[in-house]
Amino acid sequence: MHLYWRSSAWKDLRSSQSESSFFFLCFFLGFLRLGGFFFFSSPLLSSVVPVPLSSIYILIMSSIPSAARFFSSSSSFPNNGIIFNFSTSSSSSSSHNPRSSILPQQQLQETQHVIDDSSSLYSWDDDTLNTDASSSLVPPSNSHSYPMISSLSASLSGNNSITSAGNQTNSSNITSTTTNISPRSKKHEWLLRMNRRLAETPPGQLDTTILPISAIMNAWAKTKCHEGASNVEMWLNRAMEEERLGNPNVVTNTKMYTMAVDAWAKSGEGGAAAQRAEAILQHMNQLYQSQQQGKGKVKGKENCKLKQQQRSESQVQGEGGGCIENDLKLNQDKEGEEYSDAEEEEEDNSLRPTTGIFNAVINAWARSKEKIAPMRAEQILEWMDQLHKRGNLDIKPDKYTFNTVIHAYAKSGGKESAIKAHQLLNNMHRMYREGNTSAKPDTITFNVVINAYAKSGGKGAAQDAEKLLSKMHMLHESGDPDVKPNVVTYGAVIDAYAKSLERGAAARADNILANMIKLHQSDPIKNADLRPNTYVFNTVINAWAKSKEHDAASKAEEMLVAMGRLHASGIPGLKPDAFTYTAVIDAYAKSGYRGAAARADQLLDKMEAEYIAGDTDLKPNTFTYNAVINALAKSGESGAAARAERVLQNMVNRQNTGSNEDVKPTTINFNTVLDAWAKSGGGRAAAERAEEILEWMDRLNSSGNMSVKPDTISFNAVIDAWARSGDKRAPQRAEQILDHMDDLCHSGNKDVKPDTYTYNTLINAWAKSGEKGAAARAEHILSVMERRYRDGDNDFKPNTRTFTSVIDAWAKSGEPGAAQRAEHILNTMQSLYESSNDPDIRPNVHTSNAVMNACAFTRIEQDRPEALAIAFRIFDWLSSQKDMDPDAYTFTILLSVCSNLLPKEDRELRFAHAKSLFDKCCAAGYVNDYVLRKLRLTVTEDEYLSLVGYRGEALASNMPPSWVRNARFNQKGKQGRGGGGGGGGGHVQNHN
Repeated sequence: MHLYWRSSAWKDLRSSQSESSFFFLCFFLGFLRLGGFFFFSSPLLSSVVPVPLSSIYILIMSSIPSAARFFSSSSSFPNNGIIFNFSTSSSSSSSHNPRSSILPQQQLQETQHVIDDSSSLYSWDDDTLNTDASSSLVPPSNSHSYPMISSLSASLSGNNSITSAGNQTNSSNITSTTTNISPRSKKHEWLLRMNRRLAETPPGQLDTTILPISAIMNAWAKTKCHEGASNVEMWLNRAMEEERLGNPNVVTNTKMYTMAVDAWAKSGEGGAAAQRAEAILQHMNQLYQSQQQGKGKVKGKENCKLKQQQRSESQVQGEGGGCIENDLKLNQDKEGEEYSDAEEEEEDNSLRPTTGIFNAVINAWARSKEKIAPMRAEQILEWMDQLHKRGNLDIKPDKYTFNTVIHAYAKSGGKESAIKAHQLLNNMHRMYREGNTSAKPDTITFNVVINAYAKSGGKGAAQDAEKLLSKMHMLHESGDPDVKPNVVTYGAVIDAYAKSLERGAAARADNILANMIKLHQSDPIKNADLRPNTYVFNTVINAWAKSKEHDAASKAEEMLVAMGRLHASGIPGLKPDAFTYTAVIDAYAKSGYRGAAARADQLLDKMEAEYIAGDTDLKPNTFTYNAVINALAKSGESGAAARAERVLQNMVNRQNTGSNEDVKPTTINFNTVLDAWAKSGGGRAAAERAEEILEWMDRLNSSGNMSVKPDTISFNAVIDAWARSGDKRAPQRAEQILDHMDDLCHSGNKDVKPDTYTYNTLINAWAKSGEKGAAARAEHILSVMERRYRDGDNDFKPNTRTFTSVIDAWAKSGEPGAAQRAEHILNTMQSLYESSNDPDIRPNVHTSNAVMNACAFTRIEQDRPEALAIAFRIFDWLSSQKDMDPDAYTFTILLSVCSNLLPKEDRELRFAHAKSLFDKCCAAGYVNDYVLRKLRLTVTEDEYLSLVGYRGEALASNMPPSWVRNARFNQKGKQGRGGGGGGGGGHVQNHN
C-alpha cells in the first residue's frame, strides 16, 4: 500500500461551555419550587410574585443552551394540566445478536430524536402546502399486487376502539410508583396513568388541558414498540370519537395521523406494521374525501402560495461515518423540536393527506424487511407522483421519498435491486429537470445507491459504485453544492470492493482510500468531510482479510500500523479498535503462512495488554478469540492445538470472573479446539485430550452454561481424533463413542444424534486401522447406514464419501479379492446414481482413484492380472465421463499400477504404458514431483530421461509450464486424497 501521509496538527476545535452557573441555578430553583410555582423576590416589587413553573421552564430552555441537555434526562413535568416532555426518545430494549460471520460489522446506533409534526421521522414536510387537494386519492393501477388493507382501515372508523389487549390490561392494573426507578419507567407509568384517565373520561367530555392528546400520542410514539404504536392509534381513535360527538376542544389533524403512521413504522413489527400504517393512510383519505364531498365539488387550486421550509442537511463527517444506514438516518431523523400543546404557534388543524404522511408509510415499508417492501414502497411513490400530476399540490415526491425507496431496495440486496435503485436515481434527475426541485438528488441519494451496489454482490457492482463516485465529483466540480462525496461515499465504494471478492479488489479499495486521504490533506478545511476514520480503514482491512492475495495478511497489518501513526499525528476518530485487530487476525488465519497463527496469537496478546493498560477500544471480544482459535486450529503447526486450548481457557476464565462481558465461549469454540487436537498428529494422547475437552464441555453445560453444550459435531471431532491417532484400539473406541451417542439420543438428547458424518468417520477409523477384517467391518457399517436410511432416517443416508471410504478400506486391507470388491462397490454406486439421479451418491474422481489404489497395492499374486485389468478399465471409464477428469493423484496411482503389476522383465510393455500415461498427464497439466517419482520407478533411467528431457535433479518446477499448470499449487500430488481416502475425517463440519 502506497499512502503518502502528511503530518498535520488537526485538532478538534469544539468549544466547551461552562455549565456551572446553570447547574447552580437549577439547584437554587429546586429549593424554591412550591406547588407548581417558583417564587421570586424582586426589588422592584413589594411582594413575592408567584410565577408558573411552565414559564420559567420555557425561559430556561430558550436562554441557556445547556438546559435542554440537562432537562432531557428528566421525565415529564406536569403543571396545571400542561405536560412539558423534553425527554429524548427511548427505543425498546433489544439484545445485540452477534453475526454468524467471524468479522464484526461495525454497529452504529440510530440517533434518537423527538417527533415534531407531520414530518415525523424523516422531516419530510419541506413543502407543506396550506391548500386543498384537487384530486381524490386513488391508488396506482398496479397496487393490486399488494392492495391497501381495507379491513384494518375499517377498524378505525365508527365507534370501534383500537385499544390493544395489552393496553387494556395495563390500564386496569396500575401499581404505585416505587422509588429509584429510571426516567423511562417513570415516563411509561405516566403514560399508563394518562390511559387510565382517558378510560375514566366519558366520551365527548375530554379536556385537552388535562389530557393533551398530541403530547401523549407523541410520547407513546417515541417508545418505538408495538405497545406504543397501539396506544398512539388508540388515542387517535378517541380523538376521532370526541370530534364526532361534537367536542369543540378536539380536532383531528394530519399531524395526529402522521404520528400514528410513524409510530407503526418504528414499532419493529415488520410487514404487519407497514400494513397498519397504510390502513391509517387509507382511512384518513376516506375521511378527507367525505369532507370534500360535504363542501361540494373541490375547485382547482389557483395562485396558491407554497409554504417552504428551508432545512439544512448535515453532511456526515468523520466520527461515526462510513455507514450508509447512519448517513440516511441522520438525514431522516431530523424530527424537529418537541411537540406540545402549549408550544404550538400556528397549528394547522386541517385533515388532508400530505407528502409527509405518504413518506411515513413508505418508511414503514422500508423498515419492514418484507420481501415485497421495495416494490410496495415504489408503488406508493408512483401513486404520489400521479396525484401530484393531477393537481394535488399537497402531495409531491421529494428527495426523502426517493431516498427511502432506494434504501428499501438497497437493504433487499441483489443485482436487480441495485439496478432498480440506480433507475430511481435517474428518475430523480428527470423530475428535477421537469421542475420538481424537491426531488433533486443529494449526497445521501448517491450514497444509498452506491450502498445498493455494495450489497448486491453482482459482477461489476464495485465498478458501477466507483462510477457513481466519479459522477459525484464531476457534479460537485461543475457547481452542484448538494452533491459532494464524503467519507460515507468513499466508505460505501470501498465496501463494494470488499464484498466483491474479485481478484485485485482489496488493492483497489486500498487505492481509493489513499485517494480520499490525499484529497483531505490537500485542503483539510474544504474537504473536512473526507477526513478518514476508523470505519473506512476497517473496511479496507476487511477487504484484505477476505481477499486471496498472497500478501493479504501483511497488507492488512500495514493498514493497522498506518492507522496508529495517523492517530498519533493528531487525526481524531481514526484509531484502531477491536474490529481492526480482529480483521487483521482473521487475515492471518486465512493466509496459510507458516507462523501466521503465532502472529495472530501475538496480536491478541497485544490487544489484551493495551486493554489492561486502559485502552477500552481494544477490549477483545468473542469474535477476536474466535479468530485466534481458528487461526491456530487451521495452522497445523506444532503445538497449535495446545495454544488454541489456552486461548479457549482464557475465554472461559474471563466469563467466569465477569471481567469481560463481551467474551462468551460457545460450543463452536470448543468444537474448533477439538478439531485442532484431532488434526494435531498427536496420536493417542491427542485423542485422549479431545475426550477430556468433551467432558469439560459437559461439566460446564451441567453447571448452567447453556452456550457450551456438546453436540454431534463435538462427538464427531473426538471420533475423528481416534481415527487419526493410529492407535491399535482406535476403531473399537470410536465405535464405543458412537454407541454412547446412540444411547444419549434415545434417552432424549437429540443434539448428539449420530449422522452420516459420524459413520463416515468411523468407517475411516477402520480403514486406517490395518486390522484384519477391517474392510469387511467398514462394509458392514455401510450396510447398517443403508438399512437405517431405508427405514426413513435421512440422517444416516450414505453419500459418495461413505462409499469411497469403504473402497479405501478395501484398498488398504491387502486381502484377497480387494480390487474386485472395490470395483463392485463402485459399480453399485453408479447403478444407484443412474436409477435415482441422486447427486449425493454419484461416484467422482476420488472414488475412481480409490479403486485404482486398491488395484495398485494388490498383494495376492493370483489377483494381480485382474487388478491390472480393473485399473485400466476404471481409468477408461473415468476418461469417458463428460464432467469428470483424471487429476494428478490419478496419474500417480496408475504409474504405481504399472510399476507394481506389470512384469519387470517386460521393459517394452512397461515403457509403452508409462509413456502413454505420462503424455496424458503432461497434456492435462498435472505433472508434479510425485508423478515424476513414480515414473522413475516404472522405467529405466535412460527411458526416464528421454521422457522428461532433463538431466540432473528432475523436479516439477523445472518442467515446462504447460506440464505443471494445474499442479503447481499442489506439489504433493495428493489432490482430493481426503475425498478418496479421508472418509469422515479431514475437516470440521459446517457449524451452521
